Amino acid sequence: MNRFNRPTRGLLVAIVIGGLTMAPTPARAWDPSTTHQGMLDAGATRSTLHLRWMDGSELDFGLFSDLRIDPDRLAPTERRMLELAIHEAHADVGARPLGGPGSCPPADSPPSTQLFCVDQDLWEQSAIGWLKLGIVAEVTPVARTVHHFLAAGQPESLVWSDPELPAATLRQRQARANGEPLAGVLTGTNFSGQASSAIAWLDDATDPLAPPATFAHLRLASTATSEAERNHELALALIGVGALLHVVQDLGVPAHARGDATAFFSPLSAALGDRGLPLQEFVRFEYGRRDLPGIGKGISTTPPTGVPLSSTVIGHVLGDATFEGLATLAGRRHFSESSLPAPRYLELDQSAEQAAAALLGDVEDEQTGIEAVETEGAKLSPWPADRGYLLSSTGRALAAFDTDLDGRIRPYLDEAVYREQATTLVPATVDVTRSLLDLLWPAWPDMQLTTSRATLAIPATWTGQLIAYVETEQGERREHAKLEFGASKPVAVQLPDLEPGQRIVLVLIGTRGSGPPIVLEHVIGSRSGERV
Repeated sequence: MNRFNRPTRGLLVAIVIGGLTMAPTPARAWDPSTTHQGMLDAGATRSTLHLRWMDGSELDFGLFSDLRIDPDRLAPTERRMLELAIHEAHADVGARPLGGPGSCPPADSPPSTQLFCVDQDLWEQSAIGWLKLGIVAEVTPVARTVHHFLAAGQPESLVWSDPELPAATLRQRQARANGEPLAGVLTGTNFSGQASSAIAWLDDATDPLAPPATFAHLRLASTATSEAERNHELALALIGVGALLHVVQDLGVPAHARGDATAFFSPLSAALGDRGLPLQEFVRFEYGRRDLPGIGKGISTTPPTGVPLSSTVIGHVLGDATFEGLATLAGRRHFSESSLPAPRYLELDQSAEQAAAALLGDVEDEQTGIEAVETEGAKLSPWPADRGYLLSSTGRALAAFDTDLDGRIRPYLDEAVYREQATTLVPATVDVTRSLLDLLWPAWPDMQLTTSRATLAIPATWTGQLIAYVETEQGERREHAKLEFGASKPVAVQLPDLEPGQRIVLVLIGTRGSGPPIVLEHVIGSRSGERV
């Protein structure tokens, strides 16, 4: 039996309502331990992040360099969030750090028991490992996925809702994931059925994983005095970047881009309670983590371009003048499980193209609308027939169809459609992942360097401060100079004389139009006192 058979909408709602008496399976979009991690790996490989970090640090720091988080520096909510994420992380994907509170046995214990101990009970893993943990943290608890949706027909809206799914079902899911009382499910106080959208989350100053907190950590990662504190802040910033990547990657799923929460309660098989998002399950089972569609195996010999697809984070999601936007691609070119056109009676003497147009109905409808480029020239194949596929003019399967008990043609999604969606959306999501990393860490500006002065050619849209630090051999940073920059004018800083073991670190902090904040650093003097 096809694991991804689609029931009628009436049956789906009945199953959902009936499910209030049993525990619904937590619903996610792409699987955090396989698909999300594979897309992060591929995106990081294709980005210039590692190269830029290595170039800016005199080959001292990159994606595989270790960073430590000090539990004693964390706020109680941050520590709890981190502990939950570590508990949920799969060790085989490199997302679970070593160390942490209680990991170090007494000094006289056998050496074999010290394997997972880090000095002072700190957590330690590579920079990319913290990114991977951020992927997990963003859905720990799973109720956090409530802000991974866009509003149907109004993707720029700050709120979303799904009128197809009873609010009580979502309230129950929220309560179970967050440990809220059952009374809140019945009274409606736990969750109203409407929530902030992914667009609103990008500016959420209350969420420790949202971009505002991430950029605050990133700034401290370059300006804090001690090396231990800077590494701590950078690790937290990378967790936040991982969370951002997770949210944006989820918007490459049609159900998320179309505000279709009902799709996450779709029956996956005839087994009672076996519900979830069929596209997620198909991709997880079919491709795993290492064999994602459209992702070439091995290490590419083509140098990465480092050029972002868009100059803003929201442009990566909704698109702009130069880029379509991941959510636009997912939501306006693909159907989700519960946003398909309704079943219709079709005349058998219609042509295949006329039957497809009749089945699609009003393409401008906010729930079922698909871009005209997909629907113009679409046809049913074969036609007339009891079952087959709705094909775009290019032959891509937009949906399958069969005939219901009333004789209506009913569209649904099956494995062939999911394969078509995966081969388009997964590579696009990887490219957006790559692009976001290149956007967050742009190239260091062109710089002319002499023994006494560094002169930077600042891009036209950048404004902010250039801070010169003297860093000791122990990693302590002392501010030497601070200069304002902007209006694309060159900025020059006088360089101090260094003592043995010191080096100079330049830090750029600023803004760039509507793009994300800039926090970059570049070493220009070695600790031996030699200039480069």
